[in-house]
Amino acid sequence: MIHPRLRCAVVWVFVCFGVAAHAQNLPLQTTTLRVQANEGAPDLQCQVKRPPARPQRPAEADTPDVPDEEDVKSQLQAFLASPEGRSSRSSQTADRGIWPSLRGQPLRVGIWGDSHLAAAFFTQELQRLSKLSSEQMRSRFVPASMNRPGVRLPLRKSCLGPNWEYEPAHAGAMGAAQPGPGLVNVSTRHDGAWLSLDVRNAAGQSDKKSVRFLYQQTAQPILLAIRVDDAAEQRVELQGTAGPAKLDLVSDEPLSTVYVRVIQGPWRLHGLEWAVPSEVRLQMDVFGYPGATVAGWRQVDAQDLLAWREPSAYDVVVLAFGTNEGNVQPFDGVAYTHMLQAAVASWRQAFPGTACLLIAPGDRGVLVPRASKPAGQGADRSPPSRAPDFLRFTRVHAEIGRVQKQVARAHGCHFWSMFDAMGGAGGAYRWARQTPPLMARDLIHFTVPGYQRLAQLMAQDLGWNAELFQSGPPPARR
Repeated sequence: MIHPRLRCAVVWVFVCFGVAAHAQNLPLQTTTLRVQANEGAPDLQCQVKRPPARPQRPAEADTPDVPDEEDVKSQLQAFLASPEGRSSRSSQTADRGIWPSLRGQPLRVGIWGDSHLAAAFFTQELQRLSKLSSEQMRSRFVPASMNRPGVRLPLRKSCLGPNWEYEPAHAGAMGAAQPGPGLVNVSTRHDGAWLSLDVRNAAGQSDKKSVRFLYQQTAQPILLAIRVDDAAEQRVELQGTAGPAKLDLVSDEPLSTVYVRVIQGPWRLHGLEWAVPSEVRLQMDVFGYPGATVAGWRQVDAQDLLAWREPSAYDVVVLAFGTNEGNVQPFDGVAYTHMLQAAVASWRQAFPGTACLLIAPGDRGVLVPRASKPAGQGADRSPPSRAPDFLRFTRVHAEIGRVQKQVARAHGCHFWSMFDAMGGAGGAYRWARQTPPLMARDLIHFTVPGYQRLAQLMAQDLGWNAELFQSGPPPARR
C-alpha cells in the first residue's frame, strides 16, 4: 500500500512529465524521482548469499597442462610451411587514421566484446596510456551485467539479489528483442527481487547528482522501492506505454549508494547512465560479456538501440569478438562469414557515420594430459600413436582474422588483430612460457600482464597516446 501523500507525489511526477514529453516530442518516457543524498553515507554492504552445496567431484587423475615445447614446435614448423600457414603469418601494419581530430573535445569510444573486454584489463591499460587523470576519464553507460562473473564495471560495488536472470542478445530472443545499449539485460519476474549499487568513483568520492535507470516499461504499472544512501525508502510507480523508458534519481547533493527493490514487477533493466562532466577528456563505454559472440548484433534491430542514444554518441566504435565463435567444431568459415557480414551491417546501421574498428581474437592453444609429458629432460618417452592437434584453434582463429579483415574493409572500418600482435601461429604457447606468463593456464584468456601487453601493442600500431588528448579550442559538436 502506498502512503496517500506519497501517492500524490508520484502521480504529480508522471502528469508533469507527460505534458513535457508530449510538448517536446521526446522519444522516451522518463520518470523523475527526487531523492535525498546524505554526505558520509556508509559503504555498501551486500546481503550474504550462501552458495548452493556442490557435490564433491573426484580429484582429476591427470590435470591438463601446456604441451611440451618440442611437440608444438614440430607441428608448428609443418603448419608454417604449408600454404595455410604462410597465409596466417603476422601481417600487422600501423593504422593511425582511426582517431578523429578532437581539438579539445573528449574522445568518446564505445566497445562491444566478449570476456577479453569484460575483464577490463585491456581497456584499463589503454586508459593508463592516455596519461589522463582519473577525473578526466569516465563512462557514460553501465551495462546490465552487474555481478556477472568475469565482468568489471565502472561501479565501486554492486550487489544483485536472487531471482534475476541475465539476457544477452547473442543467446536469447528476449535479449535481442528488447536490448539495452550493452546488448544485455537483467530481469526479474519475482516481487521482492533487489539490487544495490555504490555509484561513487574509484577514489570513493560521491560525484553524481543523478543516476538514470534504463528499463523496459510494461503495460501494467511497475512498483519499486528506492533507498538512497541511508535514507528511508521511497516508492515510485512506473507506468505508461509499453517500451523503453527511463527512471531518473535526482538529488541536490551527490549520491553514494542506491538500493532498488521490486514490489510489483516484472522489471527488465537495461543498464545505467549518468552525465559526463565537462572536464572529461576520454569517455570509454565498455560492453563486454563473457561467452558473447558478434551474433548479438545480427539478432538485434539497430533501430531499437536508438532509444538509448543518438547515432553520433561515439567518435569511435569497436567490435572485439571471435574467440567464442571459434569454439564451434568443426568451424564453418562460410557460415561465420555470412553471420559476421550481417552483424557488422547491423552495427554500422546503428553508427552510420562513426569511425569503426574490428579487433580479431588472439591465438589459442590446446592443453594435454600431464601424464603424456616427459618426467624430465632425459626421460625416455615414446611419442603417442596419435598426437593431439596443437594448432586446431590456431587455424580457426587465423581464418576468423582473415574474414574480419575483409568484412572490416567492406564496411569502411579499421582492423587490428590480437593474433598478429602475438606473433601469429603458436603465439599462445610462446606467451604462456614468458616470465611472467602472458597467457592464462587455459591457453584461451590472457593474464593481466598479457592483456596489458596487447593494449600496448595496439596503442603502438594505432597511434593511441597522450598526444590524442592534448587541449585545444573546443568547437561545438554537431
